[in-house]
Amino acid sequence: MAPLSLILASILAPAQAAWPASESYGAKGIFPVYDVGGEWLVFDKKDPRKKDSRLKTGSRFLAVGSAGASVFTVAGSTLAYGGACKGNKPQRIRAAVLHGPRREVGIPVIGIAVPGRFSLKGSKAVYRALRNQVAEETYQSLMGSLKKRLGEELSSGEFRLKLPDDAGEGGPPKNTEELAAAAAMKIDFGATVPVAGLPDPFVLVEGSQVLDSYRRCLRLADGKKLVGGCASMPHDLMAETSRLEFVSYDPSGRGQPFILGYTVSQPLWGHERWGFILRRSGPKLFLADSMDIRCREGF
Repeated sequence: MAPLSLILASILAPAQAAWPASESYGAKGIFPVYDVGGEWLVFDKKDPRKKDSRLKTGSRFLAVGSAGASVFTVAGSTLAYGGACKGNKPQRIRAAVLHGPRREVGIPVIGIAVPGRFSLKGSKAVYRALRNQVAEETYQSLMGSLKKRLGEELSSGEFRLKLPDDAGEGGPPKNTEELAAAAAMKIDFGATVPVAGLPDPFVLVEGSQVLDSYRRCLRLADGKKLVGGCASMPHDLMAETSRLEFVSYDPSGRGQPFILGYTVSQPLWGHERWGFILRRSGPKLFLADSMDIRCREGF
């Protein structure tokens, strides 16, 4: 029976490259999980002509949520609305129903496909509910590094500017250092999370407004130094960071945690699920999902 650390090592082997979560739903066997009308559902949002064998009856998932993790079984499937939309209307898609010990998990966030004989016996996984630790000292410690990194990302084109209507033919100012210095920046969330190889790790959600362009990133810092790049948290899913709760789940207990974000009270457009993995090289996004991202009545 393969331990969880080995299963996830194979699942997350390509984590050095950001996964196009919106284009590869269920990539690497990780799916968002939602509580819909009292049922825990995994929606199959891929091309309906391509059925996913991992969602068939009897399949097993490790469900990770607001309180912990446990193994669940697919009890069956059904056709349901609310998971995806087409033409601004709810699309009827197949959903797998998960059955298992809900109290051990709390609010479900993700489901990781595991083999039929998988067990958590002997697991060394470490779970932490993350509380926002951002204070004035956080800004004093990190704002210099954030401004410097923003200037570098503006210069490289990683931060793509939306030009204002009155920008003229010359476009925005060419001095990216001045742009970064004038940018409005905020740290909406931050928490200490152990990461192997980093003596003083701190995960944070940063928002930057440059001219008419806004970007939100999940970042990793080690003391006053930023580690890696921006793991983008686009506002396509609409919820402000203050509407999200965060947990850390380290499957091996060796300092390579998942950071999971989820909504508790439903935002205007539907519940959200976010997933990142932290390494000493920085953070990477592996999941970004919303219940009904395109179903916007009146728009």
